[in-house]
Amino acid sequence: MTAHYVISVKHTKKDDLYISVWRPENAGYAWPLSWAGRYSDEEIVSSLDYYHNGSDSIAVPCEVLDELAVPTIPKTVDNDAGPVVMHTKENWGKILISLGRTPASQPKPTFKRSRTQKGFA
Repeated sequence: MTAHYVISVKHTKKDDLYISVWRPENAGYAWPLSWAGRYSDEEIVSSLDYYHNGSDSIAVPCEVLDELAVPTIPKTVDNDAGPVVMHTKENWGKILISLGRTPASQPKPTFKRSRTQKGFA
């Protein structure tokens, strides 16, 4: 059985260093994967419009985020808890390619703009 992290597209803001994931039992959001919930395929499939709608949330196999995870930058998370997934265009590209199911809406992560980052949402 595949386990999933649920990414909060809605709560990952353009200035965030890390991608936000749901905590266990749908109880809030966190950056460290060590604080994240692991949702069964059964849970995800039972309510795709909640867990994997694309505009607010997407369900990603745990192994995908675990592979992208890195240690926390010191003093950016309580007690330097980690690991985390950096909020980068490259990581989002890998995440979106890995989705087994197509969400109802295309996820549109946002990124901080700079003069050298033209073309980001």
